[in-house]
Amino acid sequence: MGLGTKIKRVLGEERVDGLRTRVHELAEQSTERHLRVAVTGLSRAGKTVFISALVHHLLQAPRSRSLPFFGLAASDRIISVKDLSGESASPFPLASALDGLCQDPPHWPASTTGLSEVRLAIRYRREAGLRRLLGESGTLYLDIIDYPGEWLLDLPLLTLDFRQWSQQQQQLFAREPRASLSASWREALAQIDWNAPADEQRLQQLSQQYAQLLQQFRAAPQSLSLLQPGRCILPGELAGDPRLELFPLLLDQLPEAAAAGSFYAVMAARYERYKREVVAPFYTRHFSRFDRQVVLVDCLKTLNQGQACFDDMKQALGAILHSFNYGRSGFLRRLFSPRIDKVLFASTKADHVTANQHHNLDRFLELIIEEAQRDIRFEGIETRCMAIASIRSTSAAEATIDGQTLSCLKGVSKESGEPLALFPGEVPIELPGGQEWSRERFRFIDFAPVRLPRNDLQPRHHIRLDQVLEYLTGDLFQ
Repeated sequence: MGLGTKIKRVLGEERVDGLRTRVHELAEQSTERHLRVAVTGLSRAGKTVFISALVHHLLQAPRSRSLPFFGLAASDRIISVKDLSGESASPFPLASALDGLCQDPPHWPASTTGLSEVRLAIRYRREAGLRRLLGESGTLYLDIIDYPGEWLLDLPLLTLDFRQWSQQQQQLFAREPRASLSASWREALAQIDWNAPADEQRLQQLSQQYAQLLQQFRAAPQSLSLLQPGRCILPGELAGDPRLELFPLLLDQLPEAAAAGSFYAVMAARYERYKREVVAPFYTRHFSRFDRQVVLVDCLKTLNQGQACFDDMKQALGAILHSFNYGRSGFLRRLFSPRIDKVLFASTKADHVTANQHHNLDRFLELIIEEAQRDIRFEGIETRCMAIASIRSTSAAEATIDGQTLSCLKGVSKESGEPLALFPGEVPIELPGGQEWSRERFRFIDFAPVRLPRNDLQPRHHIRLDQVLEYLTGDLFQ
């Protein structure tokens, strides 16, 4: 063989080796997946606890067996999970939340008051059939984004002008408990000539009173959900911003036309500015980048608070989910091209009912969101309802009453701090009617948390968090 032939062969082998190396590098790059999950829900649905517990179990997954229905963990393919949240401009307060949950006695973490995120890198061994082609391991970069439920309620405003929003609020304020609590404020509105030149000081006073009303509606025993604008309740970085001096006009007859500088014209302009400068940028900046979504709902709280609270929550959730129409005809399509392909609806506090009621809790949530879920599925987006408990605060027990054995729960009362053993009641499988509310049928107790271990995590410490992870991420580890 001549020297030239040998050189060509060597160069050819080097090219082949180089090509193989490059193919392997590209394969590695192509399987470094990125997933952004939005955790949403109405106020106090348990988002902070959910994210804290989910991340804690993931970080411990290489050493614990607490996620038996999360395929990657069950098959022992997780090599390591690294917390990269420090790279975020708004890191989720994981350390402080876990400090409270892992101490003795534990306590529930405070709700977040602004947008925050967890960033994780999950290093895993690939399935045996893919290792030769793609290499031994891959990485999923998982971003979990949390933001206040109050802000979620502003999305429907983008489809309404000031007159339409005021008329919508007029209908809400005609019902109790809003009607009684707002009587004096509505009387003050009626005393103003809305066609007259605006008095900035008077508008400021009315907006402050309206913000106080929203806080009153939000607090127990009202516990209402459909409260707008959401930033008037939790302003975040906009605290003190004049753009939040905003309220609807609850008048029997709204002005047909108003001169520039009038009370009505000023309020209408503020509303449009709020939508343009606060609401729209927030959603276009964040929702355009989400891949999957979790919507948390506290069904038990709304059942406890009665029909007014339940109806308000159902209307708020319906308005939000109709806004999250990701299909071609949806409103968000006009703002950006959303790419969400899976939505999980999770009913929290599954540990506050007995195990035989978990199916009922699944079914009840499906009834609440039935119409919106149908629309989402029609657009080709996968959805699922699931009853979960981020932290299991109770244990199972039995009691015999009149010869009948009942499934019960044991735990510590959140209100009194005393140990309890009780039959918590049943979750309805049909939406309650008027007569059922009058019987004071629903009295689900809130329990204090059980201390969460720092290391020795077990399946008994949660309900279905592993199934949540499998649903949200399982298809990315094939």
